[in-house]
Amino acid sequence: MWKAWQEGLANKDSSKLAGLLTDDFVIITRLNTRTRQQTLDWTAAGGNPSVIDDLKVLYENDEVAMVQHSANNGKGDRTAMALYTKKDGKFSQAKIWRAAH
Repeated sequence: MWKAWQEGLANKDSSKLAGLLTDDFVIITRLNTRTRQQTLDWTAAGGNPSVIDDLKVLYENDEVAMVQHSANNGKGDRTAMALYTKKDGKFSQAKIWRAAH
């Protein structure tokens, strides 16, 4: 999923990401909640100016994945933590928390 998301943002193409998300996928952040389609549209538009890198998978099984990565939006580096839930082999939800370094 990580690679599909990075490539999707860089190439403004969410087609690979679409195959990894359930129809009822949502992404929840402190600022908003996006549906599957909103997430795909955002990815296809290139996202926001944030650069995400340095993925560390902290835990993963067939039901959940907990990851950490950097996020730099030009206002300083931040660390993001994300909890992904899975359903039927696809990702169904992402909850993302960001903290300043």
